[in-house]
Amino acid sequence: MEKRAFIYQMPYLGILGFLALFFWRFKLEYIGIPLFLVWFVILLITKKDSSPSIPVLFSSLFMISQTEWSFSQIPLYLYFTPVMILLGFIIHIIKFKVRLFYGKLLLGLILFLVAMLLSTINASYVDFYYIFYGLIGFVYVLVYLFYRNTIESNKLHYLIQTMVVMGSLIALEVFIYYLRVPSILEAIENKTINLGWGVSSFVATYLILFIPATFYYAKITKTNFSWLFLGIFQIVMLLFTLSRGGILTFSVVFVFLLYYLFKSKYWKKTLLNFIGIILIFSILLYSNLELVNAIFSRFKMLLFDATGRMNIYLDALRTFIRYPLFGAGIFSRIDQLGAFRMYHNTILHTLASFGIVGFIALCVLIVVSFKIVIYQNKPKTIVLGVALLGANIHGLIDNVFYMPQFMIIFLVIIAVIEQSNHHFDYYMESEIESRL
Repeated sequence: MEKRAFIYQMPYLGILGFLALFFWRFKLEYIGIPLFLVWFVILLITKKDSSPSIPVLFSSLFMISQTEWSFSQIPLYLYFTPVMILLGFIIHIIKFKVRLFYGKLLLGLILFLVAMLLSTINASYVDFYYIFYGLIGFVYVLVYLFYRNTIESNKLHYLIQTMVVMGSLIALEVFIYYLRVPSILEAIENKTINLGWGVSSFVATYLILFIPATFYYAKITKTNFSWLFLGIFQIVMLLFTLSRGGILTFSVVFVFLLYYLFKSKYWKKTLLNFIGIILIFSILLYSNLELVNAIFSRFKMLLFDATGRMNIYLDALRTFIRYPLFGAGIFSRIDQLGAFRMYHNTILHTLASFGIVGFIALCVLIVVSFKIVIYQNKPKTIVLGVALLGANIHGLIDNVFYMPQFMIIFLVIIAVIEQSNHHFDYYMESEIESRL
């Protein structure tokens, strides 16, 4: 068996995760992000297989320790980031003569771009920032097409390893956040959690997306105590995000994960380990019962009662009725201070912003995505399907879709799975031919 290079192994991914955590913890992202970008470009210049650049890209997304800037205050390195990414893409495409325009999501993404362009007809104003946000849509298309056509062989396992590291990174950031606050109880009662790159609902989204990957290892590993412990730790940190929408969503996802986990030849040992870990965390939480009560007191009034979502949803419907065909444009919801806001629901936000045309594009994109994910019907793809299902369910009650971090991660995941399906088809054809 050929030995894999270090950049394809878990220790390498762990080092990237640790560095991202270090730069985030000490607010050194102005150093960390440029370093990661340079390494990102080096990998793309020197490696025909682009998959080693994925964990570098993902880690960078969770390194930013604060984002409370106006447009005029955004640091230079953030503007420099897309330039470096595009530079790496362009050099790689030219050097390795990549045929770029193939991918099953391409139609849905093009429809989205068309919907976005048509929505400007009804936009209240179009300025530099409107164009800047619009160009992000083109970046999404490029990211998807690049990874769809530059990843060599089946990299599903590498993707799942990366997702495990990302889930651990985010969970540790939540843990460190609470260690640093003057009073954990007050932080919970006032819901002050903000990791810089994301507030509670964003943090919950990515934990929902990444936690299933940890359960994959708990499923396939005979001695899985450490994997189960890590998975339960990530779930506990999800509770500490205080995102009611995220936790409610994960309660649905958790049912699928438990069925997935215990449908295994190691289910008896898994059950004993699972019960033991639950007891450990129960004792730890019971010893801090005041914190637990503070967390669950936030769930006495779920979703609509305390967040005003119903008014937001009604506002989205009114906007859609006013502009049913093309929507009101990217900045369809602006608050009293002139800041861009979303409608906390993927479907309603699409209808209000991009109208019926955008809704058709969304349906095409989601349907094709899940057809890609479930194509092989194997443990790896099933767990990725559960992860994406959870994230999209969360999108019905929180901002998920259209957020740059989520869209990049989502499109890269689909690209890796689609490329894996291509190699799966090739393998099956070879097997059939060998038997003839």
